[in-house]
This record gives sequence, C-alpha cells and structure tokens, in this order.
Amino acid sequence: MPAKLGALRTLGLRPARLFAMTADRRPFHAWPWRTIAVAALVAAVVAGWRPSGPATATAAVALRPDVDALARQLGGTPVGRALELRFPGANREAAEAEVRGGPPAARAVAWRLRQVALLTAPDALLDQHATLMRIALAAALDVEPSACSALLDGTLDTAVALPPPWRQADETFAGLLLSAPPRRGRPLRPGAAHRALLPVLLALTPAQQRLLGDPRAGRARCEAWRAWYDAAAALPGKERRLALRAALQR
Repeated sequence: MPAKLGALRTLGLRPARLFAMTADRRPFHAWPWRTIAVAALVAAVVAGWRPSGPATATAAVALRPDVDALARQLGGTPVGRALELRFPGANREAAEAEVRGGPPAARAVAWRLRQVALLTAPDALLDQHATLMRIALAAALDVEPSACSALLDGTLDTAVALPPPWRQADETFAGLLLSAPPRRGRPLRPGAAHRALLPVLLALTPAQQRLLGDPRAGRARCEAWRAWYDAAAALPGKERRLALRAALQR
C-alpha cells in the first residue's frame, strides 16, 4: 500500500487531496486525464488493502462454520442417525473434517466407518455390498474416471453422480449395515487372508493386480477393481465371502 501511495504522489498530489478528486461531480468523459489516473490508483489501493489485527481475527471466527450445527445437519439424515448410533461421535468427526477439507472429507469419514462396520457384517450384507459396488463402479465409469476414483476413495457425492435407484438401495443398505449386530468371529490371519484372495487375484492380469493399489491410475484402477468384483462374484458363496472379508482387512 505505501508503494501505491508513492505512485500517487508522483502525480504531484497529497493523499488528503486524492479523496476530494474522487468526489468530482462532473461526468466521467469530462474528467481530465490526471483525475482519471488518480481515481484508478485509489481504487487499486483500496482493493489491495488487507486489514489485520483483532478485528480481522474476530471476523474470521464469525465466518468459521459452526461444527455443532454441521454435525446436527449431518445427523439429520437416516444414514447419519444410523452412523451415530453405531459410532457415537461420528457426525461430529465428519463435521470437523468438513470444516478442514470440505464435503469430500466428511464423506471420507462416513465411508471409513462403513468399512469398519463391513468387517463384522453378516454374510448377506457383505454380498449386498459387493453387488452395490459392482453397479456403482460401472455407473461411475460412465460419468468420468475422476468420479470412479472418488467412489473408491469414499469422497464421491453419490447424490449427484449416481442414479436414484442406486442411491435408494445404498441408503437402505447403509441403514441395515449400521444397525446389524456385529458378526462374531476373529479376523482372518494374514496367511488365511492371502489364500482367500488368491482365486480372485489369479483371475486378474498382473497389471490389474498392480493397479488395484495405485490411486494415481485413474480409469485403469477403476477398471481393475471392477474386474476384481466381477471375479469375486463368480466364486461360490463361502469362497466369495472369505475373499471379500480378506479384502476389507487389507
């Protein structure tokens, strides 16, 4: 700002005189060139000014989203209520994430907690999850590769990107998943998990296997995961569920 005031002084004008000139009542086309130049420089000074100090800090706090209100908003949906009952404090965690990283960060929190619930889900819900993922991957690939990547990362706004029938089915599934009593049983040991995944992995090419864990691969990663779910769906019931549980543990 001092530099800009210096530029004004090069025109032979004092700061106190500048504001008198900007109040010129004549039509714009009748202003002398110096008046026009001064007005432009004053506008630049004002546009470039950034306040600092306690007043600025107070304004920033006032503009900060209310985490409690946002948590109540997230908990006002059927899925939000079910999520809160299963994982107390989940909506506040999602609200805090949204304040830091926007809505995608909040969706990522909900997705992560759903994966936790899937680890102990009954067999029928595990199969339903796999079916919904196969449909969602195909639909997201039709939208654009970035939508499919966001789906795999749990940040996709499914209310916008995916068709209404899928969203309705997923909402029903999420309510059932989050309200179902956890399945009893120990997690698969590393060796058992590896054996459970082998039939699915052997159905993929080596390139597809590598792409499964590469978040930068875009469409190729999504197609690899679609092939993974297709291969899992082709397995007999017991083997399919073991493979799905093993994938969730990794």
